[in-house]
Amino acid sequence: MGITMGAYIDQGGHVDGHTRDAELHPGIDRLLLTGSEQAREIAGRIDRAEFVDGWDALLACEDVPLILMLTNNRDAGRLTLEAIEAGRRVYGEKPGARTADDMQRIVDACARTGAHYTPCYVRRTMTETQEIKRLIEAGALGELWSFQASWITWSAELRGVDQWLFDGEIAGGGIIYWLACHWIDLMRYVTGQRIVAVSAMTATMDERISVEDVACLSARLEGGAIGTIRCGYLRNPSTGGYDDYQLMTAYEGSHGAITHIPQGEVAVRVISRAEGFVPGEQRDLRIAPPTRGGYAYALLDEVVAATVEGRAPMIGAEDALYVLRVAEAAYEASTTGREVAVPGH
Repeated sequence: MGITMGAYIDQGGHVDGHTRDAELHPGIDRLLLTGSEQAREIAGRIDRAEFVDGWDALLACEDVPLILMLTNNRDAGRLTLEAIEAGRRVYGEKPGARTADDMQRIVDACARTGAHYTPCYVRRTMTETQEIKRLIEAGALGELWSFQASWITWSAELRGVDQWLFDGEIAGGGIIYWLACHWIDLMRYVTGQRIVAVSAMTATMDERISVEDVACLSARLEGGAIGTIRCGYLRNPSTGGYDDYQLMTAYEGSHGAITHIPQGEVAVRVISRAEGFVPGEQRDLRIAPPTRGGYAYALLDEVVAATVEGRAPMIGAEDALYVLRVAEAAYEASTTGREVAVPGH
């Protein structure tokens, strides 16, 4: 027997993918949706779903242990806090709140109530991420010296400059909040080291939006390694010359290097002289794509399992807070032109 999952939906990120994941999951017997007309429409097309008229009415349903939060950053922070205060677990789109202080309140509420919040840092669950983490833990890099990450995606114009994602008052941040956040979380996850200081430059190239659409961060990890994170809403297929976006990570150390470029047949490439590897030998690892779900099925599966088992999920509110602290340090660094220490270190 599965659980009843609630969902608040009002122009959140990856709504179709998340609701498809929930529709396919055998551990979810019933879906109760509320929010905007978008939620009502989705409830009408999913057999196990029904629309609940109002957020308070959804919170009043005592048999809902888990709520999916899909809305803008400002409202997500407020509603997630209310759900956590009511003792509900919440799984929502990253970064989960408009500011780090908003997320701190969620962290504090989790500690008081025993509830949990999981931000959708979906890349943790991907096969290539697990393989890179395994290689680093196996010593393929030796001492980590440097890293880089890049994510260049479709432009603000192509996405629609009028949506909340590009409104600073509602979103709180731009490309750092939407995509660089994945790399901030991932670097900590695969290396086991937090970012302790950042310097950065951000820019708003499209004058119709009020958040940054380009960001370049330099970061230092706890162990001393330094690296870069570059993200931007920059590509528009109408200009011709390409039909995809740029996505990659790379890691270098005293004994080897790992590169992750998902486009093409080879997803992960490693060369190492560490024990267990042949010096000079290049290993190319092909990663099969997921066969089920709409966006983050593996992470939803983990969150549902944690709910049923009464345990903490693999990603929690503290992880969301860490990412927001790094992001805000990057904004301060860009404004002041100085390196900024990440709070808590």
